[in-house]
Amino acid sequence: MDTKKIAVFLEAVKMGSLKKTAEKLNYTQSGLIYLMNSLENELGGLKLLNRTSKGVCLTEEGIALEPYIRQIYESEGDLIDKIHEIQREGTRKLRIGTYPIYACDGLPGVIKTFLDDHPDNDITIRVATGQELPKLLSEDDIDLAIGEAGLVKDAAWIPLMEYEIYSAIPQAFDIGEEESITFEALKDYPLLFSSYNQVSNQIEKLLERENPYKIKVESSDGSALLHMVSEGLGVAFLSSLYLKECPQTVTMRPLDPPLTKELGVLAKHEKMNSPLIKAFLPYLKEAQ
Repeated sequence: MDTKKIAVFLEAVKMGSLKKTAEKLNYTQSGLIYLMNSLENELGGLKLLNRTSKGVCLTEEGIALEPYIRQIYESEGDLIDKIHEIQREGTRKLRIGTYPIYACDGLPGVIKTFLDDHPDNDITIRVATGQELPKLLSEDDIDLAIGEAGLVKDAAWIPLMEYEIYSAIPQAFDIGEEESITFEALKDYPLLFSSYNQVSNQIEKLLERENPYKIKVESSDGSALLHMVSEGLGVAFLSSLYLKECPQTVTMRPLDPPLTKELGVLAKHEKMNSPLIKAFLPYLKEAQ
Protein backbone atom coordinates (compact mmCIF):
# COMPACT_ATOMS: atom_id res chain seq x y z
CA MET A 1 0.00 0.00 0.00
CA ASP A 2 1.35 3.39 -1.05
CA THR A 3 1.88 5.44 2.10
CA LYS A 4 1.77 8.63 0.02
CA LYS A 5 -1.94 7.94 -0.54
CA ILE A 6 -2.38 7.23 3.15
CA ALA A 7 -0.73 10.54 4.07
CA VAL A 8 -3.11 12.40 1.76
CA PHE A 9 -6.09 10.49 3.17
CA LEU A 10 -5.16 11.30 6.78
CA GLU A 11 -4.65 14.94 5.92
CA ALA A 12 -8.06 15.06 4.22
CA VAL A 13 -9.67 13.57 7.34
CA LYS A 14 -7.90 16.17 9.45
CA MET A 15 -8.78 19.12 7.19
CA GLY A 16 -12.34 17.95 6.49
CA SER A 17 -12.03 19.26 2.95
CA LEU A 18 -10.53 17.86 -0.25
CA LYS A 19 -10.12 21.37 -1.64
CA LYS A 20 -8.14 22.62 1.37
CA THR A 21 -6.08 19.41 1.41
CA ALA A 22 -5.26 19.78 -2.27
CA GLU A 23 -4.17 23.39 -1.72
CA LYS A 24 -2.03 22.49 1.29
CA LEU A 25 -0.31 19.52 -0.37
CA ASN A 26 0.00 21.22 -3.78
CA TYR A 27 -2.29 18.81 -5.64
CA THR A 28 -5.04 19.55 -8.11
CA GLN A 29 -8.41 18.64 -6.66
CA SER A 30 -8.97 16.09 -9.42
CA GLY A 31 -5.55 14.56 -8.75
CA LEU A 32 -6.31 14.26 -5.06
CA ILE A 33 -9.70 12.65 -5.77
CA TYR A 34 -7.90 10.15 -8.03
CA LEU A 35 -5.56 9.21 -5.16
CA MET A 36 -8.48 8.72 -2.76
CA ASN A 37 -10.34 6.55 -5.28
CA SER A 38 -7.17 4.52 -5.82
CA LEU A 39 -6.73 3.99 -2.07
CA GLU A 40 -10.33 2.83 -1.73
CA ASN A 41 -9.80 0.37 -4.59
CA GLU A 42 -6.73 -1.04 -2.82
CA LEU A 43 -8.94 -1.65 0.21
CA GLY A 44 -11.36 -3.84 -1.71
CA GLY A 45 -13.53 -1.01 -2.95
CA LEU A 46 -14.59 0.05 0.53
CA LYS A 47 -15.63 3.69 0.63
CA LEU A 48 -13.63 5.66 3.20
CA LEU A 49 -14.94 9.20 2.78
CA ASN A 50 -18.34 10.76 2.43
CA ARG A 51 -18.05 13.78 0.13
CA THR A 52 -20.60 16.56 0.46
CA SER A 53 -20.82 20.22 -0.46
CA LYS A 54 -19.62 20.99 3.08
CA GLY A 55 -16.53 18.82 2.84
CA VAL A 56 -15.56 15.23 3.67
CA CYS A 57 -15.98 12.97 6.67
CA LEU A 58 -15.30 9.33 7.39
CA THR A 59 -17.83 6.67 6.42
CA GLU A 60 -18.61 3.86 8.86
CA GLU A 61 -16.06 1.74 7.02
CA GLY A 62 -13.61 4.63 7.19
CA ILE A 63 -14.13 4.99 10.95
CA ALA A 64 -13.42 1.26 11.39
CA LEU A 65 -10.30 1.26 9.18
CA GLU A 66 -8.78 4.65 9.98
CA PRO A 67 -6.81 3.45 13.09
CA TYR A 68 -5.22 0.63 11.08
CA ILE A 69 -4.47 2.90 8.14
CA ARG A 70 -2.88 5.41 10.52
CA GLN A 71 -0.83 2.59 12.08
CA ILE A 72 0.62 1.72 8.65
CA TYR A 73 1.60 5.34 8.12
CA GLU A 74 3.16 5.70 11.57
CA SER A 75 5.00 2.39 11.19
CA GLU A 76 6.65 3.67 8.04
CA GLY A 77 7.73 6.76 9.97
CA ASP A 78 9.19 4.56 12.71
CA LEU A 79 10.98 2.52 10.05
CA ILE A 80 12.52 5.60 8.48
CA ASP A 81 13.57 6.89 11.90
CA LYS A 82 15.21 3.53 12.67
CA ILE A 83 17.04 3.52 9.34
CA HIS A 84 18.41 6.99 10.05
CA GLU A 85 19.42 5.92 13.57
CA ILE A 86 21.31 2.90 12.23
CA GLN A 87 22.98 5.02 9.57
CA ARG A 88 23.97 7.53 12.22
CA GLU A 89 24.88 5.25 15.12
CA GLY A 90 24.90 1.70 13.74
CA THR A 91 23.26 -1.27 15.42
CA ARG A 92 24.05 -1.95 19.05
CA LYS A 93 24.88 -5.63 18.45
CA LEU A 94 28.40 -6.84 17.65
CA ARG A 95 29.13 -10.45 16.68
CA ILE A 96 32.76 -11.55 17.02
CA GLY A 97 34.31 -14.80 15.84
CA THR A 98 37.68 -15.96 17.14
CA TYR A 99 39.86 -18.91 18.12
CA PRO A 100 39.22 -20.78 21.41
CA ILE A 101 42.43 -19.55 23.04
CA TYR A 102 41.77 -15.87 22.26
CA ALA A 103 38.18 -16.28 23.44
CA CYS A 104 39.60 -17.49 26.77
CA ASP A 105 42.64 -15.24 27.12
CA GLY A 106 42.59 -11.71 25.75
CA LEU A 107 39.11 -11.06 24.42
CA PRO A 108 37.15 -11.27 27.72
CA GLY A 109 39.11 -8.39 29.25
CA VAL A 110 38.67 -6.28 26.10
CA ILE A 111 34.92 -6.87 26.06
CA LYS A 112 34.52 -6.11 29.76
CA THR A 113 36.36 -2.79 29.43
CA PHE A 114 34.37 -1.90 26.32
CA LEU A 115 31.00 -2.71 27.93
CA ASP A 116 31.94 -0.77 31.05
CA ASP A 117 32.25 2.29 28.79
CA HIS A 118 29.43 1.33 26.37
CA PRO A 119 26.87 -0.60 28.46
CA ASP A 120 24.01 -0.31 25.95
CA ASN A 121 25.64 -2.67 23.43
CA ASP A 122 25.23 -6.42 23.05
CA ILE A 123 28.17 -8.64 22.11
CA THR A 124 28.06 -12.23 20.87
CA ILE A 125 31.22 -14.36 20.71
CA ARG A 126 31.46 -17.28 18.27
CA VAL A 127 34.33 -19.63 19.10
CA ALA A 128 35.49 -21.17 15.83
CA THR A 129 38.37 -22.78 13.99
CA GLY A 130 40.49 -21.22 11.27
CA GLN A 131 38.43 -23.18 8.73
CA GLU A 132 35.12 -21.95 10.14
CA LEU A 133 35.87 -18.23 10.51
CA PRO A 134 35.95 -17.41 6.75
CA LYS A 135 32.54 -19.03 6.24
CA LEU A 136 31.04 -17.25 9.24
CA LEU A 137 32.34 -13.95 7.90
CA SER A 138 31.25 -14.49 4.29
CA GLU A 139 27.74 -15.61 5.31
CA ASP A 140 27.39 -12.60 7.62
CA ASP A 141 27.03 -14.72 10.75
CA ILE A 142 29.67 -12.53 12.43
CA ASP A 143 30.61 -8.89 11.98
CA LEU A 144 34.33 -9.36 12.47
CA ALA A 145 36.81 -12.17 12.97
CA ILE A 146 39.94 -12.16 15.09
CA GLY A 147 42.32 -14.53 13.37
CA GLU A 148 45.52 -14.96 11.40
CA ALA A 149 46.64 -12.78 8.52
CA GLY A 150 45.50 -14.14 5.17
CA LEU A 151 42.73 -16.22 6.69
CA VAL A 152 40.06 -14.48 4.60
CA LYS A 153 40.73 -13.23 1.09
CA ASP A 154 39.56 -9.75 0.07
CA ALA A 155 38.78 -8.80 3.69
CA ALA A 156 39.77 -5.64 5.50
CA TRP A 157 42.73 -6.39 7.79
CA ILE A 158 43.89 -4.63 10.95
CA PRO A 159 46.94 -6.19 12.64
CA LEU A 160 46.84 -6.55 16.42
CA MET A 161 49.83 -8.59 17.53
CA GLU A 162 52.52 -11.06 16.55
CA TYR A 163 52.93 -14.35 18.38
CA GLU A 164 55.32 -17.27 18.14
CA ILE A 165 54.58 -20.93 17.64
CA TYR A 166 55.98 -22.94 20.54
CA SER A 167 56.75 -26.60 20.93
CA ALA A 168 54.92 -28.21 23.85
CA ILE A 169 57.09 -31.05 25.20
CA PRO A 170 56.43 -33.62 27.93
CA GLN A 171 58.91 -33.15 30.76
CA ALA A 172 59.65 -36.87 30.54
CA PHE A 173 61.21 -36.34 27.08
CA ASP A 174 64.95 -35.73 27.30
CA ILE A 175 65.39 -32.96 24.72
CA GLY A 176 68.05 -30.93 26.51
CA GLU A 177 68.00 -27.58 28.27
CA GLU A 178 68.19 -25.21 25.30
CA GLU A 179 65.84 -22.24 25.46
CA SER A 180 64.66 -22.91 21.90
CA ILE A 181 64.12 -26.18 20.05
CA THR A 182 65.34 -27.06 16.56
CA PHE A 183 63.38 -29.36 14.29
CA GLU A 184 66.42 -31.62 14.24
CA ALA A 185 66.08 -32.09 18.00
CA LEU A 186 62.50 -33.32 17.52
CA LYS A 187 63.21 -35.87 14.82
CA ASP A 188 63.09 -38.89 17.14
CA TYR A 189 59.95 -37.95 19.05
CA PRO A 190 56.27 -38.60 18.30
CA LEU A 191 54.27 -35.58 17.21
CA LEU A 192 50.71 -34.42 17.80
CA PHE A 193 49.04 -32.36 15.09
CA SER A 194 45.68 -30.64 15.25
CA SER A 195 43.80 -30.92 11.98
CA TYR A 196 42.33 -27.49 12.77
CA ASN A 197 45.71 -25.85 13.39
CA GLN A 198 46.98 -24.07 10.29
CA VAL A 199 50.62 -24.38 11.35
CA SER A 200 50.51 -28.19 11.25
CA ASN A 201 51.08 -28.47 7.50
CA GLN A 202 53.74 -25.79 7.65
CA ILE A 203 55.67 -27.65 10.39
CA GLU A 204 55.34 -30.98 8.57
CA LYS A 205 57.08 -29.44 5.58
CA LEU A 206 59.86 -28.10 7.79
CA LEU A 207 60.52 -31.52 9.29
CA GLU A 208 62.98 -33.28 7.00
CA ARG A 209 62.81 -36.74 8.57
CA GLU A 210 60.10 -39.24 9.44
CA ASN A 211 59.15 -39.30 13.09
CA PRO A 212 58.29 -42.44 15.10
CA TYR A 213 54.60 -41.70 14.68
CA LYS A 214 52.23 -38.85 14.15
CA ILE A 215 48.79 -38.41 15.72
CA LYS A 216 46.18 -36.12 14.21
CA VAL A 217 43.78 -34.66 16.76
CA GLU A 218 40.33 -33.56 15.56
CA SER A 219 40.00 -30.66 17.99
CA SER A 220 40.16 -26.89 17.66
CA ASP A 221 41.05 -26.57 21.35
CA GLY A 222 44.77 -26.44 22.04
CA SER A 223 44.04 -27.26 25.68
CA ALA A 224 43.22 -30.80 24.60
CA LEU A 225 46.61 -31.06 22.93
CA LEU A 226 48.31 -29.78 26.08
CA HIS A 227 46.65 -32.50 28.14
CA MET A 228 47.79 -35.14 25.66
CA VAL A 229 51.32 -33.77 25.84
CA SER A 230 51.06 -33.85 29.62
CA GLU A 231 50.30 -37.58 29.39
CA GLY A 232 53.50 -38.10 27.37
CA LEU A 233 51.73 -38.86 24.09
CA GLY A 234 53.99 -36.62 22.03
CA VAL A 235 55.16 -33.11 21.11
CA ALA A 236 52.59 -30.52 19.97
CA PHE A 237 52.93 -27.08 18.37
CA LEU A 238 50.87 -24.30 19.84
CA SER A 239 50.56 -20.54 19.93
CA SER A 240 52.48 -18.71 22.63
CA LEU A 241 49.03 -17.62 23.84
CA TYR A 242 48.83 -21.04 25.52
CA LEU A 243 51.80 -20.33 27.80
CA LYS A 244 49.45 -19.34 30.65
CA GLU A 245 47.67 -22.69 30.39
CA CYS A 246 50.79 -24.82 30.29
CA PRO A 247 50.70 -27.48 33.04
CA GLN A 248 53.78 -28.21 35.16
CA THR A 249 54.30 -31.53 33.39
CA VAL A 250 54.80 -29.75 30.04
CA THR A 251 57.59 -27.48 28.85
CA MET A 252 56.82 -24.91 26.15
CA ARG A 253 59.78 -23.60 24.17
CA PRO A 254 60.05 -21.43 21.05
CA LEU A 255 61.27 -22.98 17.82
CA ASP A 256 64.62 -22.41 16.17
CA PRO A 257 64.34 -20.94 13.61
CA PRO A 258 61.32 -19.07 15.04
CA LEU A 259 57.92 -19.45 13.48
CA THR A 260 55.71 -16.40 13.96
CA LYS A 261 52.09 -15.62 13.14
CA GLU A 262 50.15 -12.38 13.09
CA LEU A 263 46.79 -11.99 14.78
CA GLY A 264 44.41 -9.28 13.68
CA VAL A 265 40.88 -8.20 12.81
CA LEU A 266 39.25 -9.36 9.59
CA ALA A 267 35.96 -7.96 8.33
CA LYS A 268 34.10 -7.16 5.16
CA HIS A 269 35.18 -3.75 3.90
CA GLU A 270 31.68 -2.28 4.25
CA LYS A 271 31.50 -3.43 7.88
CA MET A 272 34.48 -1.26 8.77
CA ASN A 273 32.20 1.78 8.46
CA SER A 274 30.05 0.54 11.34
CA PRO A 275 30.15 3.05 14.24
CA LEU A 276 30.11 0.15 16.73
CA ILE A 277 33.11 -1.57 15.12
CA LYS A 278 34.93 1.75 14.94
CA ALA A 279 34.29 2.22 18.66
CA PHE A 280 35.39 -1.33 19.53
CA LEU A 281 38.66 -1.46 17.56
CA PRO A 282 40.66 0.94 19.80
CA TYR A 283 39.92 -1.32 22.79
CA LEU A 284 41.32 -4.32 20.90
CA LYS A 285 44.45 -2.42 19.86
CA GLU A 286 45.07 -1.00 23.34
CA ALA A 287 44.91 -4.45 24.94
CA GLN A 288 47.70 -5.94 22.84
